[in-house]
Amino acid sequence: LITQLLTKVSQILVKKEKQKSKCTAKLQNSNKQKDDIISAISHEFKNPIAVVNGYSQTLLDDENLNVNIRKRFLTKIHNNGEKLSNLIDTLRLSMKLDGGHQSITTKETNLYSLIADCANNLQLNYPNRQVIIEGDQEATIKIDATLFGIVVNNLIENAFKYSEDEVNIVISKEKLEVKDTGIGISENDLKNITEKFFRVHKNRWNNSLGLGLFLVNKITNLHNFKLKIESKINELDRIIIKQLRM
Repeated sequence: LITQLLTKVSQILVKKEKQKSKCTAKLQNSNKQKDDIISAISHEFKNPIAVVNGYSQTLLDDENLNVNIRKRFLTKIHNNGEKLSNLIDTLRLSMKLDGGHQSITTKETNLYSLIADCANNLQLNYPNRQVIIEGDQEATIKIDATLFGIVVNNLIENAFKYSEDEVNIVISKEKLEVKDTGIGISENDLKNITEKFFRVHKNRWNNSLGLGLFLVNKITNLHNFKLKIESKINELDRIIIKQLRM
């Protein structure tokens, strides 16, 4: 009887030890994710802050600075201030979407005009890139134009960042499809690509905070649309947003 009891106690202790190991591993993974998030946020804020500090210090130190140079420095300070503001807005929006606190105000919107405006604005930063929009130019859908503009901006900018050829967008009343021949996403990464702060290229920072596709997915769901991402390494990326029927 004593042997049986001791064996049972031993089994319980082994089970608890395994549970403890799992909890420890989970905690370590959470801490690593937290560190990665803090590093990403710090990096994204550090660059524009350094620019603002550097140029403003030069302006303070040299009162006789050439007028044209002064104007150029002030433009740099303004642009990086805007970048910081946009980063903060992105973080705030991600928290509201994650917590289910973001409301939407929908109205019939011409999809072609919305995409064309987003593409034209982004091409100011990517002057050598081209966006080809095909499909129904009269297509209208009921959306929150401001939030859906964030979706379109993220999709086009991602395509610009990770591909070199033109970006193709096909639109209709039922769906929006964005295609590019980029570097692609592995099958394993595709499972996590819409997670908050997930970055595919761990050693590169041009994926910003890793919130782009998280925002796209959340805003898409908020509109009762479905997001589908297809990718083949070094071949083709295709992102489809399809309207669900109520």
